[in-house]
Amino acid sequence: GHEVVIVDNLVNSKIEVLDKIEKITKIRPKFYQINLLNKEDLRKVFGENNFDSVIHFAGLKAVGESIEKPLEYYDNNLTGTLNLLKCMRESEVKKLVFSSSACVYGFPKSNPIDESAPCNKATNPYGMTKCFIEQILKDMYASDNSWDFTILRYFNPVGAHSSGLIGEDPNGI
Repeated sequence: GHEVVIVDNLVNSKIEVLDKIEKITKIRPKFYQINLLNKEDLRKVFGENNFDSVIHFAGLKAVGESIEKPLEYYDNNLTGTLNLLKCMRESEVKKLVFSSSACVYGFPKSNPIDESAPCNKATNPYGMTKCFIEQILKDMYASDNSWDFTILRYFNPVGAHSSGLIGEDPNGI
């Protein structure tokens, strides 16, 4: 019952997934091939659509690569998120689901891990970007509690749609 708009720079995904989504849902989602680092392009997306919420899964996500290229990870993941949040604020879209990571816990002292575990123990730049973004969201909420944030922390999700048409299929790492 929702109109879905996808924004993706396709750096780690494939355009063919749109055909697969359409095959499954009988609806082709609107698609913009842009980078969240380009705030002006992102503003156009918000100007052309009427969003009530955003699900934010954009970001570089390879732990090993983040150790080799920390500046790229910090720039992409933090700047992209800041641009998204600024565009959301400008458009008065105040609901966000953020894809974080269980790696924010680092090496926890006990298992199972619950939400009370500290979120600042990441052992790599990728995980630290998730910690920083979570803190940004908490600070935004503290300054304006009309925002509605949901933070998902999980380990590597594995799986596919029951049709087998869509699932994890990255370009490269």
